[in-house]
Amino acid sequence: MDQIYREFLQSSGICIDTRGELANAIFVALKGERFDGNSFVEEAVEKGCRLALTSRKDLEGKPGIYYTASPLKSLQELATHHRQQVNPRLVAITGSNGKTTTKELMAAVLSRKYSVCYTRGNLNNHIGVPLTLLSLKNEELAVVEMGANHPGEIAELAEIARPETGLITNVGKAHLEGFGSLQGVLDAKGELYDFLTAEGGVALVDGSDPTLMQKSALTGVERKIIGPAGDLQVDVLLKGQEPLLDVEMRLGSEVFTVQTALVGSYNLQNLILAAGVGLYYGVAPTDIASALASYKPENQRSQLIEGNSNRVVLDSYNANPSSMREAISALLSYAKAPAMLILGDMAELGDDSLNEHSELVRWISTLEVDHVLLVGPLFHRVSEPSSSLSVFRDRKELEDYLKQNRPAGYLVLVKGSRVMELEKLEPLLID
Repeated sequence: MDQIYREFLQSSGICIDTRGELANAIFVALKGERFDGNSFVEEAVEKGCRLALTSRKDLEGKPGIYYTASPLKSLQELATHHRQQVNPRLVAITGSNGKTTTKELMAAVLSRKYSVCYTRGNLNNHIGVPLTLLSLKNEELAVVEMGANHPGEIAELAEIARPETGLITNVGKAHLEGFGSLQGVLDAKGELYDFLTAEGGVALVDGSDPTLMQKSALTGVERKIIGPAGDLQVDVLLKGQEPLLDVEMRLGSEVFTVQTALVGSYNLQNLILAAGVGLYYGVAPTDIASALASYKPENQRSQLIEGNSNRVVLDSYNANPSSMREAISALLSYAKAPAMLILGDMAELGDDSLNEHSELVRWISTLEVDHVLLVGPLFHRVSEPSSSLSVFRDRKELEDYLKQNRPAGYLVLVKGSRVMELEKLEPLLID
């Protein structure tokens, strides 16, 4: 590890794809279900990488190549070692819904007082977390998002990142295919509390969430409660949404009016949690309020796009039964124009997939929505078209429909799992 780390410190960074910038980089040959970076080691060396990590025994000893039984494990160990050398204060965040937006808000708030490194995009898995840690320079604080779809993953990521504090946003029906049940989701997310308990860390807990309050109490982790009567006193009152959230925020004894760039009342919790984390790390209340007002979402999450034809709420990065209902309810609570829902299949629900899609369709049928467009093989199997509901097998079929039937004058919610790539519909909705 010492040799690899010395090379890393003199390198331009980590690269895991030969299509990226390889000059003076450390190339790590990772292997997945559909790819094997070991096939591109010679190419990486030819393109000028400083060092290539590979599990190919036949390349051992060749110039610029380092043999390791597991390049992934070496990447993770290198990340942990670097994290310990730089040694920033580090807060980890996980949860079923809202973790990415909350992470972005936390980074905005904490940046008012500290130099901050935080997870970019959705680099929150066993590869993404190490890459985030290896991007650390000399920042004072790191915000690391952790995602998981199987038991044990959060525990593994916590061991890699070694957080001093941790936050679980909530527990909902996400990744049921891997977790098996809602209790399985809770236990998996709770692995973050387990790590903090063992290492003497602190959990920042939403005081309004009885599930997480009980889980943290049972774990025995040291905790700070976020809420009106908590250790970190935060309260938010919704003043209006047209559709951007306008809130009154109480931080300790101070009260602020905050006009946000966020859409949907489900984001109130994200604001509260980010503000609570800011208070924990000593950010001044006036700076917290200013940071939350200045944040602009640009990551396909609660992103309002003002088009020529429609106003579009683009929330197409992820979807599960809980987040779907929250997003739909929020839209209908502030919609003044005719409302349109464009919803894509929800992935990774396992044996519950058809039932959860069917239940969502049944629930939508009880709402007053002007037009509903459902897309994907799962929705197609459980839905019956009607005068206000149309169903499409795939995105291409929906695109063809929208080209022939351009909607106009709608407030449109576009939401689905990442695999559906519904953001590609944007030009057909705004032009």
